Amino acid sequence: MKKILYIHGFCSSAQTATVGRLREVFGGTCQVHAIDVNHHPAESIGLIEAYVAEHGIDLLLGTSLGGYYTLCSRVACPKVAVNPATSPEVMLNHPEMFGHLRYFNPRQDGNWYFDFGPENLLEFRGIPFDITGDTYILCSDHDELLGDNRAACRALVPHERYSETSQVGHRMNPSITEPGTGDLWRLLQRLL
Repeated sequence: MKKILYIHGFCSSAQTATVGRLREVFGGTCQVHAIDVNHHPAESIGLIEAYVAEHGIDLLLGTSLGGYYTLCSRVACPKVAVNPATSPEVMLNHPEMFGHLRYFNPRQDGNWYFDFGPENLLEFRGIPFDITGDTYILCSDHDELLGDNRAACRALVPHERYSETSQVGHRMNPSITEPGTGDLWRLLQRLL
């Protein structure tokens, strides 16, 4: 059975509803794994790379900040980034993103809060993307959180590995994984 590793976005966790939906849709053909990452890119990317190697992951899938981590991870499997935060040091640089923040979902370590400030943005500098021949990007044509990020996404991969969707805004919803008609469902079927 194929294995997918899902990487969540900023302020989220492996307990996000997206993981439940992926398990619902792909559970008959794939094992869907998910791990908690955080706002420290080097630590999170290292965790992802180790997990992929240790568990024989067949496909790495990330959204938002998790999409950024997916694009930066050096792994020997296909990678799919959905609405990736292509420049976190810019996209997270807003006063409402700073302070004592609460996670949207429970985390494996039991923490519900973390501190994030301008100094954390510096951690994203100098972390290179690892774009391979197996890197794919699916970008919303109406991302209400990141804004129009399509040009930045389009510049990262050749046109045959880039696609746009109208099925979601920034956050994943069930329509994008709907068997037969969901844009992400179709892409993952092709890759798995």
